[in-house]
Amino acid sequence: MIDTINRWINIIKSSSIVKPFVTTISWFQENVIKRKLVIFSVLFAAWLSLLLGAMYSPERQTYTDEQLKTKQSFTNGTGEMKLASQTYSPKTNLIVLQFETRDATSSVSRGIDTKRLKWKLYAQNKSDKTSMEVVPIVDNKISVIIRDVPKDFGAFAIDVTNTTVVTSSIDIDITDPSDEEVQSKKSSKKKEDEGNTVQFFVTTQSKNLKQENIKEVSREEFTLSEIEAEITYQEGQIDKLNNSITQLKMSIEDDESRKEGLDTEAKYLTGEDLEANQKDIATLDSNITTKNQNIETASANIETLQGKIDTLNKKKAAVEDGTFEFSNPIETIEMD
Repeated sequence: MIDTINRWINIIKSSSIVKPFVTTISWFQENVIKRKLVIFSVLFAAWLSLLLGAMYSPERQTYTDEQLKTKQSFTNGTGEMKLASQTYSPKTNLIVLQFETRDATSSVSRGIDTKRLKWKLYAQNKSDKTSMEVVPIVDNKISVIIRDVPKDFGAFAIDVTNTTVVTSSIDIDITDPSDEEVQSKKSSKKKEDEGNTVQFFVTTQSKNLKQENIKEVSREEFTLSEIEAEITYQEGQIDKLNNSITQLKMSIEDDESRKEGLDTEAKYLTGEDLEANQKDIATLDSNITTKNQNIETASANIETLQGKIDTLNKKKAAVEDGTFEFSNPIETIEMD
């Protein structure tokens, strides 16, 4: 048995496939120093390839999570901006950004006035042709188009300065020049000026930047498509609210039916059973009141959305007949 095994081992060792491996192992056993040198060379080459791969990989992270944040607040309390979507079209060299704003200086539920926003564009790899167009759509939504984007643009930085006045910082008192508060207020004003700018980074390293083909269109054509998309969205919101109102009304009918049943049962109850019955009726009354209030809120929201749609339709007509006034001119900014 052992002889058979040894014979098979010798046959395998002498085969043309295994023989090179046996020879290599034998050579390594006889040349210890050379073996160590070969092993070291292999390990060093592997380490070097990993290092170079990390340095030149396009996915290498060079921006912090803080820099890539899509929601920024103005530290002077004037509001906030959110970069809702980022789309890059390598085929047409376009980047389309969708911003949403919130104005914290007014109780009116609207976005920041686009006339109060000042924009600046910086590029990692600049191009003289690159330009930025700011297109206000409705209320709190702003579209930004970056045209003639270089293939190797790397990253864009967009600074947005909010010049909205903060009324709480307005001084209407008479002050003495020697008063220490004067210096304090000057310092406070300086900090306020520093806090009215936010910065957004747009880079291929960001998971938020989506790639898809965007047709090369004029600003007017783009504005029309965005307005139509917004109208469709608002109409969808109205349909959703109408459906919610229908469901709330059906739920109220069910509550009223339950209440009628409890009222009927109450005629035959006494003591703790009657007390429990009255609590259930009170709960149903409270639920009905809440649901009616929700219907009123939904109805008011529908009126608000219909007002937005009317405004969008007016903007659409103005764009189509060429009378629409863009609140921001095209900006072309070169990196210093």
